Order: sequence, then C-alpha cells, then structure tokens
Amino acid sequence: MNNLYHKVAVASVCTALGFALGANQEAKAVSITLQPTTTFGVLDVNDGVNSFDGIGDEVLPAELPIVLKGTQGEAAQFAEFNIGSFSQIPNIISAIFRADISSFQVSGLGANVTNPGSLRLFGFAGNGTPDASDLEAGVLLSSVDVSGLSPGAVVEWDVTGFVNQGVSNNNPFAGFGIRALNVGGLSLKDSSFPGSQPRLTVETAEVAEPVPEPTTIFGSAIGLWVGGWLKRKKSTPQNKTTSQG
Repeated sequence: MNNLYHKVAVASVCTALGFALGANQEAKAVSITLQPTTTFGVLDVNDGVNSFDGIGDEVLPAELPIVLKGTQGEAAQFAEFNIGSFSQIPNIISAIFRADISSFQVSGLGANVTNPGSLRLFGFAGNGTPDASDLEAGVLLSSVDVSGLSPGAVVEWDVTGFVNQGVSNNNPFAGFGIRALNVGGLSLKDSSFPGSQPRLTVETAEVAEPVPEPTTIFGSAIGLWVGGWLKRKKSTPQNKTTSQG
C-alpha cells in the first residue's frame, strides 16, 4: 500500500509539471529603427552638357537634402539601409520609411518656390555607396500627398513588402529614393537634426516564449498539494505503529 501511495504522489507531481511545461507560446513584437548607411542626392539637369532625361548626372552631398523638380532638371534624395541581419529574422511584420520635412523654401532648376504636391518613393537594391545611376534604378513603391503639410511634418511610406522581398533575395541593402511628382520642391532634415534624418523602422516577431496560463498554474498547485497530502497519509500509520511500541 505504501508503494501505491508513493506512485500516485509521483504521478501527481509529474502531471502538474507537465501542465506547467505545456504552456501557451506567446510572440512579442520588437521594433527596430535603422539609421541609413548612406544618404545622398542625385541631380539630373539640362546644363548644355547633360540633358534632363531621367538619368542621374551627378551625386549631391548629404548636406544638400533637396527634393526638387523643375523645367530644367530634378534633384532627388536617397537613403540606403543595411538589412543583411534580417536574413536570420525573416518574419518582418512591418517596415515604415520616414523622412522629416525641413522647409518648402526651395527653388531652382526652372521651378519657383512651390509645394510639389506629392512625393514619390522608389525602392531599389542598394550597395551602401552613393551612385548617380540610382535615380533610374528604382521601382515606384507609392506616393504621399504633401500639399497640406508644413515644415516639421513627418512623411511616411509603408515599405513592408519591398523590405521582405529584399530579405528574401538576400539583398544586403535596401535603398529608397524620394522624388517630387510635380514642379516644386522642399528640403528634408538630415543628420544635423538628430533622429530626424530618413530612417527605417522595422517590426519583427521574436521567437515564441512559453507563458503559463492561469489554469496551468492552478493545476500545478493542485498537483503539488495532492503529492504532499499523500506523503503525509503514508507517514501517519508508521507514526502510530511507533507510538504503540
């Protein structure tokens, strides 16, 4: 009989621990904001040597973050991000590209100070270095209306599909180009405004972690209580026998 009590007690404890280890799996989202590996501008201009033809002619420094379109040329802004590490975390659930507007007081290339109305975002597989050819390398991702915005506004594009495709293709860099849709221009905030230069916020899901349910915790407590009760039940007859002797 004592052996029976012992087996039941052990079985109860093991069952309780089994419930505890068989908890639900909960995935926690992690948000990571990437700073660009490089930012630069590209100029396409009709200057007597080059023609305004949609092909990049010259790389502009990051210190001139101008997005401008006129009758004589265009200036676009580019940013590239290292996404190589995400090849180990393929479950990207969101990717948002953001840029901050600094001013609309921009003119040139045959355009007066005018709000361009809309900004187009192009995506391309980057290489981590500025290239004038990036102007014609991208594919149109989407456009954002900026006609009612003021300086200081944050413009954002959902680029989840593009980033996931880049990770799937093992592209080391994701590149984005911002171009004006209509005649007009603006300037963007750059690295001289900490936290405001173009950035990419990626949200991923962590590896699921075990999280015990309330019923599981309750079941564990019951199992351990039953085990203790049976142990006391087993020792009671022995105590009585000893006292009678």
